[in-house]
Parts: sequence; structure tokens; C-alpha cells
Amino acid sequence: MKHLILTTSYPTNEADPSGHFVRAEARALARQGHEVHVVAPGGSPFDAPTRDPAAPSLHVHPAGGGALFGWPGAIARARRDPARLLHALPFAVAARARASAIGAVDRAIAHWIVPSAIPVLLGFPAPLEVVGHGADVRLLCAMPTAARLFLVRALLDRDASFRFAAAASLDALSRALPAPLAARLERKSRVEPVLLDLPDVTSRAHALRASLDLPTSADKLVVAAGRLVPSKRVDLAIEAATSASMSIVVVGDGPLRAELEALARGRAAHAWFVGLVPRDEALAWIAAADVLLHASAEEAAPTVVREARALGVPVVACAAGDVGVWARRDPRLVVAAPDVQALSAALRAAVAARS
Repeated sequence: MKHLILTTSYPTNEADPSGHFVRAEARALARQGHEVHVVAPGGSPFDAPTRDPAAPSLHVHPAGGGALFGWPGAIARARRDPARLLHALPFAVAARARASAIGAVDRAIAHWIVPSAIPVLLGFPAPLEVVGHGADVRLLCAMPTAARLFLVRALLDRDASFRFAAAASLDALSRALPAPLAARLERKSRVEPVLLDLPDVTSRAHALRASLDLPTSADKLVVAAGRLVPSKRVDLAIEAATSASMSIVVVGDGPLRAELEALARGRAAHAWFVGLVPRDEALAWIAAADVLLHASAEEAAPTVVREARALGVPVVACAAGDVGVWARRDPRLVVAAPDVQALSAALRAAVAARS
């Protein structure tokens, strides 16, 4: 079969964390013997497509738009510089032109409802699967009611199917629709977490942990990984780790970094900020931890939580998206209230259970 994947987030290299789960899906399809074409941001829409060395039947077609689409996400980039929104229309036009040039396909997959499914692939002549993640569903729910109903109805009238990375996202969108339209959406939807492609980072994890100046040989290490923006509540993670007398490594970058570093200094926290690092390095830091702390307030199906559990690292998190449902099935994933005392107690319990 010949597949088209259109996405607004895709790695530009092996180390890029952007859209790594989209690449994992594309590679999985290619390794099953399918011909896969990915249309993604980056480069110029006039650049020749490239083949993925890890899966030669996977072709990546750049469509520009890199000023808007990329880490840490289009919404965050637009908030920092609203002029970047002007790149949305040229990207949509180029992406549709790229898709059309690929020719007939057996299936089209649109990662992110807006703009991949609408407007780019709405009229594309192939069976369409729309993948809803987190931010795109929240954006849709925040739109004026008339716009939200128009977009969902247009996709359903086109006979698109929906795949949601989190049950919470499907539930949120359904609640934002009239009952008859919500019922139509639910009949055409399924929930399926995104694919994870995890390299072996064991040796690097040991080296990273050994590189730290931990206060004592018995000191426990907390890792918080993500964008340094208000919704991630990294300040709460720093406070909770300090209250639990544990060291913390903060992996990631963002507009709050200077403020968070000042907080750590003010609390005399034993903290390291390693910034935005290649994905393998971020995974190695997670693997080096005694516990991952994910205090985020807004999530759907957070990959960092799934990655930590796949690496055998216990997780303390706040209830958001599907995290609470996962915790009911996984005793090493603990949900705690979003306050310092509750998270601190949960950290101590998670570390004690691992000892």
C-alpha cells in the first residue's frame, strides 16, 4: 500500500525531539513493506524529497513553514512572535501541492486536526485518518462554537476516521459538540497511543548519573523533562524535589528558564538545568533518574511519562489527560495532587518502593 502522512511536526534529524512519534509510525509502516510519503515542515517546498536511511521506502517531502512549525510547537512559537502565523498559509499551500505531486495513495493520515486535516487534506482524494493529539484538540475546543462545529462536521461528512492519542482528548471534544454530532464523532473514532521508538540509552544513563556531583552516595535523583512553560509547572517539580531532599535535573528549555533557575538558587536546590538536548540524551537523563516527576497541568497522552515507564523508571505525576487512567493499571505510576507536600510525599514513596 501507498501511504501519505501529513504532519506539522517531524524530526529534521535523528536527534530532533519534534514529532518523533510521527516518524516512529512512518518507519513502522515502511518496515511492513509499505511505500510511505511524509509531507512535513522544514526546508523549502522546492527541495527534493529525501529517503529515510533507516527505512528506504520512507520518503520525506519538505513543505517549508519552519518558522511556525517546530519545537516547542506552533502555539508556543506564535505566542512568542505572532508574525510567524503568516507562515501558516504558505505551508498549507505548499503541503497540499506536495501531497498532490505524490499522486494517488491508498490512505492519507493527517497528524494534528488543524491544519493538516483541515484545510490541507479535506478535499484530498484518498481515505483520510485524522490523528488528534493534545494541543490541537484544545485549540479546537477553544474555537467559537460555529467554527468548531463546521470543522468537525466537514471532516465527518468527508467520511474521515479519527484516531486520538488520548481518551481524554476524544472526551473533551465530544463534550464540546452537540449530542448528535458527538455521537457521529465517537462512531468514527478510536483511541490509540502514539508509537514510541526507544534506543538503548543504558550506558549513557550511567555516565550521566556518574557525572553529577550528588551530595551523598545515597542521594536520589529526580528528573523533570519538558518545555519550560507555565503549564508544565516545573517550579512545582523543583519545590517538591527540594522538599523531599532530592536532587533534580531539569531537561528542556523555554521562556521560564531564567525564572526557574532563580527559584532553584533561592531554594538552595541541588538542581541542574541541562537545556534542550537531543532526544537520545533526554531519554538517557530519564533512564538515569530514580523517579520522573511530571507536574504538568495540561496533557493528553504525555510521551515522556510513557517513555519513563518503558525505561523502567517510576513516575510521579499530576492528573491530566489519560495519566490518571494509566495510573490505575500501573502501580509504579503515582498520581498526586498539584502541591508541594503531596508531590514530595509521593516522591519519597516512589523511591522507597524502588529500593
